[in-house]
Amino acid sequence: MEKRPDILVAFDLGTTFTGVGWARTREDVLQSPIQIVSNWPGCSTRNEQKVQTCLVYSPGMKLSSWGFLCEDDDGNDRTRRDMFKMFLDKATLGEAQQHHLPGCPASLDEAQQLVTDYLHQIYLHIKSTIEQQTGIGPSTNWKELAVEFIFSVPTTWRSLDIVNRYKNAIHDAGFGTEGLLHKATVELTESEAAAVATIKSTAVSFRQDDIFLSVDAGGGTTDFALMEVIEARDPYPSMRQLTQVDGIGIGSTLIDRGFGALVRERCYKHPDLMQRLPPGCIEKLDRSDKFRTTKHKFGEKVWNAPVYKIPLEGVGYDFNHAAAGIEAGKFLLSKEELQSIFEPHVLSMLDRIIKQLDWLQERMSNRQVNYMILSGGLGSSTYVRERLQAELSSRSHPCAKQIKIIQAPDPQLVVVKGLLLDRMQSLQSPSGILRTRKARASYGVVCKTIYNPTINFNDDIEKDKWDDQMYALGQIKWLIKKGESIDPNSPISESFRKVIDPLSNNRAWDCLIVTSQNEMDFLPRSIKQAGVTRLCTVRSDLSGVTNSELQLRKKSRTCFFGGKKWYVCAFEVRAIIAPADLRFELLFNGQKFSRNHEPIRVSWNQEETSTSP
Repeated sequence: MEKRPDILVAFDLGTTFTGVGWARTREDVLQSPIQIVSNWPGCSTRNEQKVQTCLVYSPGMKLSSWGFLCEDDDGNDRTRRDMFKMFLDKATLGEAQQHHLPGCPASLDEAQQLVTDYLHQIYLHIKSTIEQQTGIGPSTNWKELAVEFIFSVPTTWRSLDIVNRYKNAIHDAGFGTEGLLHKATVELTESEAAAVATIKSTAVSFRQDDIFLSVDAGGGTTDFALMEVIEARDPYPSMRQLTQVDGIGIGSTLIDRGFGALVRERCYKHPDLMQRLPPGCIEKLDRSDKFRTTKHKFGEKVWNAPVYKIPLEGVGYDFNHAAAGIEAGKFLLSKEELQSIFEPHVLSMLDRIIKQLDWLQERMSNRQVNYMILSGGLGSSTYVRERLQAELSSRSHPCAKQIKIIQAPDPQLVVVKGLLLDRMQSLQSPSGILRTRKARASYGVVCKTIYNPTINFNDDIEKDKWDDQMYALGQIKWLIKKGESIDPNSPISESFRKVIDPLSNNRAWDCLIVTSQNEMDFLPRSIKQAGVTRLCTVRSDLSGVTNSELQLRKKSRTCFFGGKKWYVCAFEVRAIIAPADLRFELLFNGQKFSRNHEPIRVSWNQEETSTSP
């Protein structure tokens, strides 16, 4: 039996800020307090619940500083790198390179290395923090503990190639490698983790059959999850996904970029001003504490003002430039200007929310979304909440007639807390919080089928030398179809029957797994048709199985041909389709196969796209 972890550590690697929480497990796991890491190096006198996702390198790409320490590491020979998480996505990286975005990695490998470097610093700090706060002693004891590191992934990552790169970065950073009982897993998407935290820790008294929409608007993405409460009893609530989790590339970084663009537009047109400003002054403005506070507080009545004043670093109070809107060393930002920066992104969020409501109306027209729970950095904005509430009230959607928009407690920590709460309940209860979810893609296995001239007119055909049947090759058996419900506790399995020559010792076979983003009714029938992508090759290795364990088959002798004898090896491959992962198991004679070697090897297609479960 697998040992219960001594310590759970959850990570929310964000585009702009990263959060970490941990808990020591005990017999009553659900009562274990969650500790949020807040002692980040270089932070101000007040503790910070999240640390900047940032690195600074000296010449030769030697790491100089990370997190809050980057703010004071701004020498002329230094290179600042941030927002690198998003560049694990090949499409995002390509678009950034096309637009010559400053600090953009030159390749996917460089992006992965940046993530590795950052996570390694996080690992060292977390390890030291837990040792100090638990008194477990020197690192030798740390190595002996059962430590489980739990990571989430953005909902917008629809490619397992991205997830695999992320997993490699996690491993190379040291997670799951320092002790025999250490392991690192990529579990829920960020939208699912946010939904878990919603049902487990908000002040809302959910009832059975309540439907809520979780909207987690973070630094780089906004994730949506439409959920129905199955069981509302405390402390073991459960829910199910009504539709596939969704995400868009909208987050607080776009607010920062909008403000930065406005600053540059005003200032760059005045060469006399640029000559008087200290180096880097303009570039630092959208990262300043004052702008960060203004962004977060915008919309609150006590923070309401016709003009917001953002201090320019290194500029005295006697510095003025009326044409650029600088007064007494401060950049003047009107309420209307700040509103114009927010508004396009609020409307984009609203458009995706309406699509979720439209889906519900088409399929469950008599149901209502009772609550919308906002979380994340952008989701904590009062302006965002009030604008969404006003728009939904004025539109009066049939499925959201009395919807209540609520901000989650500790909105920037919902992903971390959701990961921990989900794992805690799974350790305590046989039924998890997320009972069923929707497949975001179809998964199939490539096989051969008995030839049918009506269907297989364009397929490759082969005659089997053992049973003399004609078979069509390259056919696809879909194991799970996009939009179908998946039970996380019920693996999807496929049975195989391989013919073995009596003189052959081969006991290993390859199986090609494919995926498709086509809708359920338009799935390709064979690998020759459009809309199918090769995902990975699974090698099932049954070495050690003897002929006596196989099924003997014989074909009787005829007047013209001698008899044939062959063996059949029957086995089963199980696919565990997790929210952000895909794993396989090999079963023989109904038991998980293990004979002193790795029974399953997976070779991933590095070019696959649109394949996340």
